[in-house]
Amino acid sequence: MYQLKGSTWVAWQEARFSVKVMYILTVCVLAHPLPLIVSDVRAAEPTSNELYHPPGMWSWDFWFAKKGEVYHAFYLQAPICVGSHKLKQNYMMMIGHATSTNLNEWKNCGPVVCAIPGTWNDGYTATGSVVAHEGHWWMVYTGRNPGADGVGLAVSDNLYQWTKVGDGPIVPLSAESPSETADGVFTGHWKSQKLRWIGIADPYVYPEPIDGKFVMVLNAKVVGDPVATNGCLATLLSLDLKTWQPGPVLAYPQWFDRLETPQLWTHGGRWYLYFGGALDHGIPNNLPQPIKDRGIRGNYVFTSDRWDGPYEPRGEWHMKILGYIAKVLPGPSGKDVLLITVRQQLSRPYLVVYPGAGGLGIENNISEE
Repeated sequence: MYQLKGSTWVAWQEARFSVKVMYILTVCVLAHPLPLIVSDVRAAEPTSNELYHPPGMWSWDFWFAKKGEVYHAFYLQAPICVGSHKLKQNYMMMIGHATSTNLNEWKNCGPVVCAIPGTWNDGYTATGSVVAHEGHWWMVYTGRNPGADGVGLAVSDNLYQWTKVGDGPIVPLSAESPSETADGVFTGHWKSQKLRWIGIADPYVYPEPIDGKFVMVLNAKVVGDPVATNGCLATLLSLDLKTWQPGPVLAYPQWFDRLETPQLWTHGGRWYLYFGGALDHGIPNNLPQPIKDRGIRGNYVFTSDRWDGPYEPRGEWHMKILGYIAKVLPGPSGKDVLLITVRQQLSRPYLVVYPGAGGLGIENNISEE
């Protein structure tokens, strides 16, 4: 059989990718009633009664940054015409960007980070977070590749244009059934127990250094434990956002196969750890009733007196809210609010309350602050 080699192989791969992209865009134009608008960002501005999503796109797993009075939302997006059940398998998935001054009305600014053929991240991009450091903005994100997943790093001066850093991931990630010999197995302590773990997705970097180091929280799995309950939230520590060393394991409830898209923050002398609990490998027998009531997806907030945990289910730890995957941030009034993905769109902000026993409560969503 004739085999392509060298530059000919690369050119053939790029041509094949271009044909696939043009095919999907053509299907989108023909199949979806919304016009496919690329340059006119005004078309994405929602009316007062709409949830936000870019035109013709699903959007989910939002994360945020703020510069001056402007909020910047970043999120995963994929064409609506491919069907919501195929989002995670869709190589068209990329990171989108929108801005707002009130967390209610958003302007679409287009995609900012995507997979690039011929690089280590040529599958698709997935959830991440953004922090400011040394006069620049830095984004860590999940990069997928048929051969080598990892945490990617991108840099920006203005939050609108981003450049990927380096020619490989800054942290290796693995499949959901890792082995002891997999690349990127780390050791961390959960309470008095030493755990071997590996990250699978969703890097969240706390926006300021803690004790002089940046803290990355990862959706991770404990190596060797049952796949239905080995989801944990583990940390890596860094001085420069490029080189990372293992830190403590923050949460290992042994209830979920994945603790997705985490967020770490502090309020009133306590520390809070949000995650989306996923149950895709059966329902364990030891689940508390609130988790059983929420089914295979739920929103949870664990609490600790220290940033390094351990984080436990205290007070109102199981959230009663429509949607899945949320973030908490200061609203325009200075009070903490929560935004969540609802039907692949961004919700209005909900006012957050902090119960004395721990966990998190929310009040009715608010249209203005």
